[in-house]
Amino acid sequence: MNAGGLAVVRRVTGGLHLFLAAAIILAVCVQAYLIGAYIFGAGTDALNSHKDIGWTAHSFELLLFLMALIAWLPGRDIALSLGLAVIGTVQVTLASESEWVGALHPLLALAVFVLAGWLLQRGLQRRRA
Repeated sequence: MNAGGLAVVRRVTGGLHLFLAAAIILAVCVQAYLIGAYIFGAGTDALNSHKDIGWTAHSFELLLFLMALIAWLPGRDIALSLGLAVIGTVQVTLASESEWVGALHPLLALAVFVLAGWLLQRGLQRRRA
């Protein structure tokens, strides 16, 4: 692949990285709403939707890391993307735990939200530069 083609690939995957960070933020917000709806009596449809969106968000977290590598983003962004994928994986795993350990599941959702927001901010700054 020539230098021009590589630049296009990096620009497109960088844009996908930005899109995925925004989608993860939105997914965490929707999940918070759905689990709240379930807690307040909306029924199992809300819980099932929460789970489905959770798996989708986790897929986005893994894809975000892959896009960071392909786009060859700055080292800090690659590290943050890896951290997001790792924390997201642990967070999903904790959803099946109970009591005190399971309570870390929503706490790590906040970490996912913050990391995705940080990556979104960094990506937007890069685009403006």
